[in-house]
Amino acid sequence: MIVSTTGSEKRSGENNHGYEKTASHDADTFTPPDCFSSRLTPPIKRPIFRFAPMRELLTDILSSSSPSEATAWLREKLDEQEANFSKRPFYYAFSGVSRHFPKRSRLEVGEEQAAALHEQVPGFSLEHWDLFRLARVLLLLVLAKQEKAIFVETILALLNTADLREQAAIYSAYSLLPHQEDLVESAVDGLRSNIVDVFDSIALNNPFPAVHFTDAAWNQMVLKAIFISRPLYRITGLDSRRNGELAAAISYLAHERWAAGRRIPAEAWRNCVGFVSDEVSSDLHHLLETGEPSDREAAALILATDADPRLADLRGRLEGEIDAIGAGTLSWDRLGEKLEFPVTLNGSPAGV
Repeated sequence: MIVSTTGSEKRSGENNHGYEKTASHDADTFTPPDCFSSRLTPPIKRPIFRFAPMRELLTDILSSSSPSEATAWLREKLDEQEANFSKRPFYYAFSGVSRHFPKRSRLEVGEEQAAALHEQVPGFSLEHWDLFRLARVLLLLVLAKQEKAIFVETILALLNTADLREQAAIYSAYSLLPHQEDLVESAVDGLRSNIVDVFDSIALNNPFPAVHFTDAAWNQMVLKAIFISRPLYRITGLDSRRNGELAAAISYLAHERWAAGRRIPAEAWRNCVGFVSDEVSSDLHHLLETGEPSDREAAALILATDADPRLADLRGRLEGEIDAIGAGTLSWDRLGEKLEFPVTLNGSPAGV
C-alpha cells in the first residue's frame, strides 16, 4: 500500500520551498472490495518517446520565459554534455539549475507551442511547470541519448539523491524519455510519496501512467488522487483507462464515506462511465438525494452516455443538466475545473 516516503523528501533547503508536506492519507490504509484485486493486467503499450524536435521546441519555450544569462548557461551545459557526456558534470549541472534560473517563475506557453507539444507526445503538457523543471528536463533529454545502461543507471541514481523539485522534474520527463519499460517501477514507487508536488508530477498532465501502468497500479493512483483531493480531470488518459474494478472501488469508497457522513468528490464518478452496475445505479439515485449540484451534474454526465433503462427515471429528474451537456456548457472537464477552482460570491476563484 502507499505508505512510505523517499529518503530525499527529508532533505531541506531552498529547493524544497513551497512544497506541501502531508501526513499519511486514508489511501494508505484503504481496503477496497474483494473484486478490486491485485491482478497485474498490462495496459496497451504505445511508444510515446519523441526526442526530435522536442528539444528545440522546449528550448524555445524556456528561452521565452527565462533571463538570457540563464539560457546561455544551460545551452553551454547541454552542448558540453552532448559532446562528451560525463556523469559528475551532468549531476552538477542538474543541481546547478537552481543557481541560474529564477526560483518562482512559471513557464509561459503559447497556444501553438502547446499544440506542437501535444502533437509530439499526445497528452503531454507543461501546465503548472516552472523554469527549474523545464531546464532540468532539457538536461535529461541529453541523458536520453546515452546508451541504455548509462541512461537507466544515471536516472535512477538521480532519483535516489534528488530533492523535491528535482524528483518532480525527473518524473515529469518520463513520457519524453527512452527505455520507458525500465522506468515503470520507479514511477509506481514515486506515487508513494506524501509530497503533493511529487505525486502530481507523475499523476497529472503526464501520459506515462496511462501508457505503462497495470490496472492495479493505475487504480491505486486514481484512488490516492481522490484521497488527497487532486484534480482528476488533469489525469491524462482517465477515460481510456476506466475499468470495472476501479468503478467498483469508487462505489465501495462512496459507501464508506456516506456511512461516515462524508462525501466523495463528484468527478470521482467519471470512472464509472460504462460500468454502471446495479450498485452504481443505486449510487446515482443516492447522488440526487444529496442536493449537491456537482453530484447531480456527475450523475447527468454518466446518464448522457448510458441508455440503460434502469436509469430512465433519473433522466427525467436531470433534464436541465442533460440539456447543459448537449449545449456544451457541462462536461467532465468543466466539472473538474469548477471543483478545483470554486467561484466565490464576487465571481473570482477562491483564494484570489
